[in-house]
Amino acid sequence: MKAVILTLFPLITAALFLYVMLKSKQPAKDYLLFVVYFYPLVFSPDSNYSVFQFITYVYFIYSLRNDIPLFSNSKIYITFYFLACIFFSALNSEFVGNSMIGIIKFLPIVIYLQILITECSKSPELIFRIVKGLRFTLVVSFAFLFLQLLLGVDFSLTLLDNPNISFEGVRYPGIFQDPQKHAQYLSAFSFIALIKEPGGKNLSKINYALFGGTVISLFLTGGRAALLGLVLGIFFIVLFSNAKIKFVGAIGIFLVAAVVISLSQYLIVFSRGESLEESFLIRNAIWQEAYKIFFKHPYLGIGIDNYAKYVEVHSPDQFWLVDGEKVFFDHPESGYLKFLTELGIFGFLGIFVFIFVGIIKGLKVFLFKVKDFNIIFLISALLSWFLGFYSVYSFTDTRITILIATILGLLYSYVAWYDKGMVIVNEKNN
Repeated sequence: MKAVILTLFPLITAALFLYVMLKSKQPAKDYLLFVVYFYPLVFSPDSNYSVFQFITYVYFIYSLRNDIPLFSNSKIYITFYFLACIFFSALNSEFVGNSMIGIIKFLPIVIYLQILITECSKSPELIFRIVKGLRFTLVVSFAFLFLQLLLGVDFSLTLLDNPNISFEGVRYPGIFQDPQKHAQYLSAFSFIALIKEPGGKNLSKINYALFGGTVISLFLTGGRAALLGLVLGIFFIVLFSNAKIKFVGAIGIFLVAAVVISLSQYLIVFSRGESLEESFLIRNAIWQEAYKIFFKHPYLGIGIDNYAKYVEVHSPDQFWLVDGEKVFFDHPESGYLKFLTELGIFGFLGIFVFIFVGIIKGLKVFLFKVKDFNIIFLISALLSWFLGFYSVYSFTDTRITILIATILGLLYSYVAWYDKGMVIVNEKNN
C-alpha cells in the first residue's frame, strides 16, 4: 500500500502542475511558486526520476512556444561557461553516454535558477512570496517529523530506508531519505525562517518560533556537520550585529552550550556509535581515493554523474554492502570532492565563483548601502550549507539542490534591487 501511495504522489503532483500551467496568466511566477509550495513532493520516492525535472522541462517547452525569456542577461555568460564545462567534461569522459544523461538531469536546476533570478529581478514582491512558500514547506516538514516521532521512521516519503537512520541510534530523516540531508535542509532553512517582511523593524514571534523549531529538529537528525554549519551561520549574524545583540548572543550561546552538555547523552547528535575521530578516519580514506581521481583528471574531471561508474572500474574496493549486494560509491562523502572529481577544476570554479560573487555583492550592499539583515540571513544560510557539504554530497536529493539554488537566486535578486536604487528597508548604514 505504501508503495502504491508514494508512486501516486509524483503523478498527482505532475498532473496538478499541468493544470496550473493551463490556467495560468503568469506562468513563470506560477512555475516558481509551484516548485516552492510542492517542495516536499517534487522528487521521486525511488530516486529513479524527478517530478522537478519533468515540470521544469514542461515549462521550458511552454516558454519556447510562447516566447517567454528564460535567462537573465547579467548572468548568461557564467551560465554558458558552466554549461560548456560540463558538456566538454562529458565528451572527454570514459562514460560519455552516462554523463549525457547526467547533464539532462542537471539542466533543470540551471533553468530554474535563471527563471528565479529573472522573475524576482522584475518584482521584489515575488521574493517575499517565495519566502512565504518556503516557510509553508518548513511547517509541513515539522508536521511530518512530528508524525515520524509518533509512528516511527517507517513513516516516510521514500521506498528505501537509509542505513544512517538506525546505524548509530535512531536519526530522523523527516521528508528526506537520509537524515544527513534532512540536517543540511534544517541548518540552511533556519536562517530563511528569520527573513523579515518589507517594513518590519524587528523579528516577529513567528520568525523566532520557526528558527527554534529548526534547531530542535536538527538535534533529532544526528547531523554533526550541519550543526556546526548552524553555529557558523549564527556567528556570522552576530559578527555584523550591534554590541547589544553580540552580548545577548554570547549569553545565549553559553546557555545553549550548558544545556547541550548536560543533555548530550540523550541527544543522538552527540551520542552516535562512532566518535568524531572514527568518522573522520573513515571519510578521510574515501577522500584520499577521490584526490587521486582528481589529480588524474584535474581539468575536465571524469564527467558528471560518473563517479560510481569510474570507481567500479578503477577503484573496485569503493563500495557499500546493502542487503548483501555491492553498491559502488556515487560520491566520495564530500560535495566539494564530488564536483572536483566529476567536473574538474574548471567546472568546480564555475559553480563556486557564481556562489561567492553573490555573497560578495550582498556584503557590499550591506556594508556600504543599507543594513538589511535579510541579506545576512541569506548569506548565513549558504554558509551553513557550505560546512555541511564537506562531509556529504546532498545534491543526490533534488530538493536540496532546489533549496540552495533558491537561496542563491533570492540573494542575487534581492541585492539587484538595491543596486537599482530601491530601498526595501529603511535602516540605512551610517
